Amino acid sequence: MLHFFKGIRQGLVKGEAMDRYLKYAIGEIVLVVIGILIALQIDSWNDDRLDRIQERAYLASMLTDLNEDIREIDKVVDGNLILLKGIDDLLSLLSGPQADPEYQRKLFLHSVVYTYWYLEAGFSELTMTQLKYSGDLQLIRDNLVMEGLLRYEQGLADCRHQYDEMVNYFHVAEATQKRFLDLRLAKRSVEFIEENPVANILAPPEQFEPLVPEGRYLASDDPLLQLVYYGDILWYRTALSNTVWFLNQQKAMAIELSRLIRERYGLAP
Repeated sequence: MLHFFKGIRQGLVKGEAMDRYLKYAIGEIVLVVIGILIALQIDSWNDDRLDRIQERAYLASMLTDLNEDIREIDKVVDGNLILLKGIDDLLSLLSGPQADPEYQRKLFLHSVVYTYWYLEAGFSELTMTQLKYSGDLQLIRDNLVMEGLLRYEQGLADCRHQYDEMVNYFHVAEATQKRFLDLRLAKRSVEFIEENPVANILAPPEQFEPLVPEGRYLASDDPLLQLVYYGDILWYRTALSNTVWFLNQQKAMAIELSRLIRERYGLAP
């Protein structure tokens, strides 16, 4: 009988040990889980900290790009406005008579100088390209800045589209010009422009005077061809004017986006 009760007691003792073991094991598992969760949270905090550093680096780089774009737009718009003024003068000349040799010379000069080419903005798209194709655009947490970036990117696409349209009108006018003018008299003028295209196409007509020899400036006396040339120059002028408008819009977006980045992220200009 004593042996029987001794067995029960030993069983109870073993049961109590098992309970304590289970509690210990559960506690150990809980501690391990908590440790894992803490480690994961630390990793998450560290990843987020690195993301925020990268985010600010991207936006600081974007500020540099925007400042360069603003300077580029100012230069290109100023130059194209000079060309537009010259094209307006050319259109006025095309509205006049054909017979006067002095008139024909001025018309020739304006055609050669102001329709040789145009100024095109080279935008600084490196940061935007990196954000898009690296998948890091999602790092930008501020919604207003994100919206500003997307608007600016769309504006760049609109500017490129407008440039393509302008180039089409430019080449149409160029083709008619080749039929209307005797461009053999333009050789020295073209060589002068080619020495420094950006600077020399903005030179005043007086600088081209000695470069254009006397001769028959119009290849055709057909008044209908002059009318066609007027129309082609008019549409090219309109496309160039629209391009200037798009560039000014892009400048306004650049200024606004710069302001947002500086204010929302506390970055220096």
